[in-house]
Amino acid sequence: MTEIPEHLLKRSAARRGKSTGDEGSSGDASPSAAVEASASSGPSQPPAVVQAAAAIPRDPEPEPAKPVPSFVEAALSRKRMPMWAMAIPFFALLWAYSFAGTMQQPEVEDPLFIESAALYGSQGCAGCHGAGGGGGIGYGFTDGEVYATFPEPIDQIVHIARGSAAISGEQYGDGARPGGARVAGARGVMPNYDTGAITQNELELIVFHERATLGGEDTSSEAYQEWMEHMREVAEGILPDHAVDLELFLSCANPEYTPGASGNPEDPEECPGPHHSEDEEVASE
Repeated sequence: MTEIPEHLLKRSAARRGKSTGDEGSSGDASPSAAVEASASSGPSQPPAVVQAAAAIPRDPEPEPAKPVPSFVEAALSRKRMPMWAMAIPFFALLWAYSFAGTMQQPEVEDPLFIESAALYGSQGCAGCHGAGGGGGIGYGFTDGEVYATFPEPIDQIVHIARGSAAISGEQYGDGARPGGARVAGARGVMPNYDTGAITQNELELIVFHERATLGGEDTSSEAYQEWMEHMREVAEGILPDHAVDLELFLSCANPEYTPGASGNPEDPEECPGPHHSEDEEVASE
């Protein structure tokens, strides 16, 4: 057999040792690299889960708050009216409405008041003396003026029936009233109502309206209540009405207040107006 030189054997052994060492090192490195790769990549997820998560809508990012204008800040910081103060205008209007109602003439259903007011307007009295009796071309009736001038209705009845032209320039009414007696024609001409345009009861109703409703005359006496009932019964047709009789009226009127009056009627019961008893006359004095 041929011997292999020693130096060749050493070279062959060195190569084998080198080859074995490389394989060991590469074998040791491969497992560690695999572990590091596995740790860095983390657990793997299915593709479907990844796609579903990507499809979920995300909430929009909140927008930054806009700055509040200065006039809004001023309005928010301004003192506000308390809630209870809102009721003040309502109650003020309610009070005003209630108070205004007390200043009106009370509504009545008595035909005596209704018809007397209607006659006062339809016969032209309101045109000279005012719808409320405050006066105008003619004298007023309010504040007691009418019964200060004519203490009894009969004297006023005569003045309306005769008119002022028939006694122009003469004095009439109570001379003791403030300002003294009045002079016929000094303040316009009072037309006469003895021409048949109205009846006696209608004339009495006008006088009643001017004295009681507009003038506020006291109507509580027994004689006044009887007069009112008499006018009511005539208006309802229970008692007969009569034509205006100036001669009868002059005989019933007081000559102290009415020019041409006698104050001496044949039958006092026929005289229009309240018929006072002797006791009432003494009490009034």
